[in-house]
Amino acid sequence: MLCQRQDNAGAVPTPSPVVNPDASDAANFSDIQSQWCTTSVGCDNFDLNELSALLSRQNIQVHHTRGQLLPTNAQMHDRAAPLPRLVVSPKNEGEVVQTLRAFKSLRLYGRIPLSVKSGGHGYFNGASCTGVMLNLSAMTGRRVDNNTLSLEPGCLLAGTIDALAKNQKAVPHGDCFGVGAGGHFLTAGWDLILARRFGLGCQSVVGGRIALWDGTVLEVDDNHADLLYAMRGGAAAGVGVVTKIHLRVIDEPRRAAWRFTRIDKQQLATCVKSNAFANSLGLPRDVSVSFRFQFDPDATEPVCSFNIVSLLTAEETINVLETHLGQEVSRLVDDTSRWQQKRLLDLRLIPASDRLKKDPTKLADVTQEDLHSTPLDYWTESSTKREMDRSYFTSISYWVRPNCEDMFNGLYHAFEQVPSRHPARERMYALVILGGGRMNDLQDQCAMPLGEALARFELHWDDDAKERRWGERFTAKISEILRSVEDPCPGRPYRGDVWIEGGQGRYA
Repeated sequence: MLCQRQDNAGAVPTPSPVVNPDASDAANFSDIQSQWCTTSVGCDNFDLNELSALLSRQNIQVHHTRGQLLPTNAQMHDRAAPLPRLVVSPKNEGEVVQTLRAFKSLRLYGRIPLSVKSGGHGYFNGASCTGVMLNLSAMTGRRVDNNTLSLEPGCLLAGTIDALAKNQKAVPHGDCFGVGAGGHFLTAGWDLILARRFGLGCQSVVGGRIALWDGTVLEVDDNHADLLYAMRGGAAAGVGVVTKIHLRVIDEPRRAAWRFTRIDKQQLATCVKSNAFANSLGLPRDVSVSFRFQFDPDATEPVCSFNIVSLLTAEETINVLETHLGQEVSRLVDDTSRWQQKRLLDLRLIPASDRLKKDPTKLADVTQEDLHSTPLDYWTESSTKREMDRSYFTSISYWVRPNCEDMFNGLYHAFEQVPSRHPARERMYALVILGGGRMNDLQDQCAMPLGEALARFELHWDDDAKERRWGERFTAKISEILRSVEDPCPGRPYRGDVWIEGGQGRYA
């Protein structure tokens, strides 16, 4: 059984144990770590009631689920996630420390599973367990100071986007407004447009604060090289709870140019024949390419979208596409009138609802409760169905070889086999995206092994009894296609959760 997990904890095994040389209780830290890594032997009501009473006396919010739904701000994106018996919701770092000290004083490490949740949008349910959830959703602080962005772990990406835009700064990150900073920036932060030039979000981490499992708090900087390394890629979950993240920011780019082009089966064949994806690896780092497979309401056949994002102008981008991918491929996107050239914020808002696009300042006030109760206020209907809303789902990702074009035909054919009226059609997508560039340059500073191209697939549903079997079988078919071109070098999935008993061989 898992004993401790962290939101989106795409973590490699922790580097050599990190011990605080200044902590008076440092001798016991290894004991805490080893207890945490052992199998949980049980979780009885006496243990939970004792913990709850101790924390309540310190005015820390606790909630007994009694097998029912979680509080709205503690809900997971995955409706199949384990249900904790107790939710502890600290409001600040001090209450996190008090909670961890209570766990230690009551000798609960190794006896009661403990998970840490920031946003709850993890693909591997690392934020939930059957014991105690440490819910950090109330810790939402954010501040831009010169070239540093400081975030508390519960700050949603919506608030981060707002803070960066108002200060005309940028940092690599994803496009789901509902992810929390703790899970997102410590384990990933893949940015469609910035990652190849500036690296992943986690590679922009320059420090922060962490509460070790014994309650000791450390300010992490270059003087704690092992901890800083662990914070870049998810391994910090091995030593404690990150309570603040400092990220290096850049000036907002002058422009973001993009074109997402629907191509038919014949045009896809042209891209495959021309090795368009493999050749994209030679593009300037200001340009990134991806292929996305899905179903659109106005199309009977599967849709493949040939996606280009760039920090260059549209004209400059088309020219480098022709140079590296050839005329046959570049002709698919050479009509400059079909390109968008706007602010980076506009690119961030592609999955947003019309309401949010009209007034992006509303990003500042988005809460987890809002996203769960009224998702269509914040996302388009298609984004809500395919990715953003709470649901049951399967999610797989593999590092793949850049010369993986044969896989594209397999994906398209698999999508063609989905029955025309099947409810899953509007709830799935596959994405193959180019990596490399600065991401790989910074590999030695990042705890997460990286490849040069990533392929992922998601499928969502609401009626678990009727739809799970079909969904899992179709996902297995897609998995076989992706694994046919898997890159074995990274050795583990992107953002995989390794906090499993035994530490290797299986992923949550």
